Amino acid sequence: MNIEPELKKLAGAYEGAGYKVVFRPGPEDLPPFAKDFKVELVMSRGDEGVFVSVKKNRLEMEADKDMPRYAEIISAHPGWRYDFVILEAEPPHARELRGAEELSGEDVLQTLGEAEEMARMRFIRAAVVTAWSGLEAAMRMKLRSSGEKAGWSTTPRELLNELYSSGVLLGEEFSRLERLYAVRSQIVHGFASPTSDAEMVTFMAGLTRRLVDESRPVKQTA
Repeated sequence: MNIEPELKKLAGAYEGAGYKVVFRPGPEDLPPFAKDFKVELVMSRGDEGVFVSVKKNRLEMEADKDMPRYAEIISAHPGWRYDFVILEAEPPHARELRGAEELSGEDVLQTLGEAEEMARMRFIRAAVVTAWSGLEAAMRMKLRSSGEKAGWSTTPRELLNELYSSGVLLGEEFSRLERLYAVRSQIVHGFASPTSDAEMVTFMAGLTRRLVDESRPVKQTA
């Protein structure tokens, strides 16, 4: 996401409210107590000063370890305040999942075992949902092992697209997973779903085990 157009809109909004705005300020534009700050905007209006940090999403904001320090320093200086802006709306599921702990590879494999047992007992709908949960965890694991960001705010659609574009998923696998995701969503939200069978679980289990295996650190040989 190119945030420059959004920054200009934001600067324009502050200017419309009577602020004098400096876009991407350097040390010479900042007060003595904030010379090392890296913020997108700094502005003034009379005796009032404002620092503004702009982040693409909540994940990016939480990754910035300087923001709490900035807030603490700014709060000690009367007349100054600290604003921050998140450009992308939080995914609908993110509030419920924020801070959730990731499954380990062993946890994922255990989840698959549970799904396969459900399938053997002919609890296919429950097996499909359980198998998908293991698959989704493995997709995040695979992306992180490749240096990409993936966590509680990453949607299943984003996971699928990223793995497909990077060549991890073949075209046929991607198409099939799209259909399976639709089935999973229909089940968990209480709608009638197309006929599901144990083969769906078998497919997801095989792919999940592959992703977990590919995510493990490479063993060095002597």
